[in-house]
Amino acid sequence: MIQRLGRAYGPGQLKLVQRGAGAPMWTFKWTDANGVRRQQSLSTDKRVAQMRSTEIIRARDMALHGLGAVAGQAMDLGELVESYLADLGTRASDAHVTNSRQALARMMDELGVRRVMDVRPADVLRVRAKLLQGGLAPRTVNVHVDRLRAALNWACDAGLIAENPLARLKRLPDGEAHQVKRRRAMSDDEIARFLAAAEADDRENERKLAVSVERGRTRAQRSGGVRIPQAPLWRFLIETACRYGEARALTWADVDLATRVVTLRAETTKARRARSLPITRAMTAEMDRLRELRERATGRAPRPVEPVFVSPEGKPLSAPTNNAMRVLDRLLAAADIERVDAHGRSLDLHALRHTAASRMARNGAPLAVTQRILGHSDPKLTARVYVHLGVEEMRGVVEKI
Repeated sequence: MIQRLGRAYGPGQLKLVQRGAGAPMWTFKWTDANGVRRQQSLSTDKRVAQMRSTEIIRARDMALHGLGAVAGQAMDLGELVESYLADLGTRASDAHVTNSRQALARMMDELGVRRVMDVRPADVLRVRAKLLQGGLAPRTVNVHVDRLRAALNWACDAGLIAENPLARLKRLPDGEAHQVKRRRAMSDDEIARFLAAAEADDRENERKLAVSVERGRTRAQRSGGVRIPQAPLWRFLIETACRYGEARALTWADVDLATRVVTLRAETTKARRARSLPITRAMTAEMDRLRELRERATGRAPRPVEPVFVSPEGKPLSAPTNNAMRVLDRLLAAADIERVDAHGRSLDLHALRHTAASRMARNGAPLAVTQRILGHSDPKLTARVYVHLGVEEMRGVVEKI
């Protein structure tokens, strides 16, 4: 067969592109070895972007001469990972990039290799076994290996390497039977007791603040005698299935009390996709009261950029969840709810998201609706991970049949 010669591939084009509110990225457009036009964000630094674009074209040209595998195998693994993380930062949350960086650093440290050609499935299996023996759950170990696999897949798609040495490596089974930490959802009765305990906790702390103000304590007087209640935060998490970080980032600009809708901005969600959620009339009333209390405490209406949910002292909630977990444990004890049940399933901040989804299922919400509220891309994840229907819910269905 005669091979038809076409136009020679050029060196590509590097251009500074601004997307959203982030820093402008140097973006490279080129034609790969298969004749497909590609575009990729490389770096905010022009010098780094030039180096990476040169490597892309070098790998492409070697692939055109049948040497793509050689070029890819010789590539520095650390450089590949940094390029992958730079691109990941343009389409994923900061937290996801940070977690990926940590997982990749640990994998490279455990493997002790410098080049892509040195990444062998047998060595990854050895590292995987070591992480399991160190006490990590199978799901967490899978995440570590998946991060490295994703970086290598990205390099394949970008034309940097010819093949992913981990493409055929199977994941560890990480179903419920293999989980080290299993979560459970609260029942409707437990939800009612939990929220009642949160409201009682707020009343008790308000009483203590009033006593402190009466006794002339400086710290209490600085607050103007106003304590921001925390029960609205717990109600919001249970009613909307938001993650703690999403609720923490919610500002007054994201809330429309007239239509009873809150909007989670793309930059604040795990999947980097915005979603709008309806809130109940009760939640709307509580948010309205939070606004009034903030105005009393500061002497002005809260600004649009300020967070809706703040600490009792009116400070932004901390990103680490240590303090929130201490409060959660206190409320669970006050409500006489087991932190860990007889089957070893626990309640933590993320379990409130499970609770919200399960409550929706108990009340007949279609899976597709629950999926949209939770912001999942796959309904299987919603069904498998977040819907915990108990025996009594199933009994009702069986008896009706």
